[in-house]
Amino acid sequence: MKRILAVGFGGMIGSLLRAGIYMVAAGGSGLWLVNIAGSFLIGLAAMRLSRKSAELRLLVSTGLLGSFTTFSAFSADWFHYLESSIWLGMAFAGGMTVACVAAAAAGLWIGRRGVQS
Repeated sequence: MKRILAVGFGGMIGSLLRAGIYMVAAGGSGLWLVNIAGSFLIGLAAMRLSRKSAELRLLVSTGLLGSFTTFSAFSADWFHYLESSIWLGMAFAGGMTVACVAAAAAGLWIGRRGVQS
């Protein structure tokens, strides 16, 4: 039960943070910001929280950061871009994917350095 509550509480906070960023970010930049920052933080959390309790890892990674980032909004925007141009849609999907994977890798790398110190 603790694990479910941890995910739920983290999810509530993460979705509220995402909504707040969407309110202040211009245009579609909010989606890029939350997905790239969230990917970085998920990589960082994977290293920094590896020895912490399962509840804390679930709260931060699955709940907070999982709800902060958004694949559904990414998919909706992707379909919008595809309707106007297949090339624009593919550039959007490729750019977002590369940026998020690079951010997660950077988070892992920085997190690993902190754990080994």
